[in-house]
Amino acid sequence: MSNAEFAHWDSYSRFARHVRFTSRYVLGTDERTFLDTVLATIRNRDGELKPGHTLYRAQRGVDWVEQTDEEGNWIGEDIWGFGASRMKPLADRAREGRANPTGIPVLYVGTTVLTAVSEVRPWVGAHVSVAMCKVLRPLKTLDLSLGHGQSSFAGPVFSHVMGGRELTAEEKEKAVWIDIDNAFSQPVTTSDDRADYAPTQILAELFRSAGYDAIGYKSHFGDDGDRKGYNMAIFDPEAVEIVSCAPWRVTSIKIEADQNGNPWSRVSKAQ
Repeated sequence: MSNAEFAHWDSYSRFARHVRFTSRYVLGTDERTFLDTVLATIRNRDGELKPGHTLYRAQRGVDWVEQTDEEGNWIGEDIWGFGASRMKPLADRAREGRANPTGIPVLYVGTTVLTAVSEVRPWVGAHVSVAMCKVLRPLKTLDLSLGHGQSSFAGPVFSHVMGGRELTAEEKEKAVWIDIDNAFSQPVTTSDDRADYAPTQILAELFRSAGYDAIGYKSHFGDDGDRKGYNMAIFDPEAVEIVSCAPWRVTSIKIEADQNGNPWSRVSKAQ
């Protein structure tokens, strides 16, 4: 067993703040040590996607194909899923995602149709192309779902923050990996003046450098109705073949909300 130990229970949060707001391309000693410790503490997370395994990829939009009769008269439109080339990222102009920076393509897929559709954040009535994908070669995968939905700020960590005993290496490790797992599933709204994906992009490249072909993580979208579904980020898009693509239409979206702070209120002066 490795003797590697995280410096803090919130080491991921500290790393994430640093690469978002301070320095991203030249990391300091603390950040390099954090990444080394991440690799050294991977436990019970290895898996494999075997050749022939079916996955699903969704994209918002469909192709509308005009139909004509034998005399060339227009008789309506037919709906088709996008073509195979449209269902894969461009090799040299890929948009950034949670596991890839701009220009470096990664194939995002789901293990179920609903998982794939939920991840593109469609609206009710939206048309979505859903491709069936086949894995072409064995893919070593890393499971980043074990801490999904849990809180690192619980149990021993909460007691420690409130003045309790020091945390053990195992307790810090558990808290950090919960934060990593949740970071990959956390919804992010990208903008030009923020780099919210930077921490997970760096971790994804770290995992790729360690020999993983793909990472799997849960989604905060559609989780209640699709608990068995996982998202997969496959580092080599050519390891998957698009074998078919069908049009789908979103018929409903379930929204849940929790108050996550105290309300302010306007208190009138006593009469």
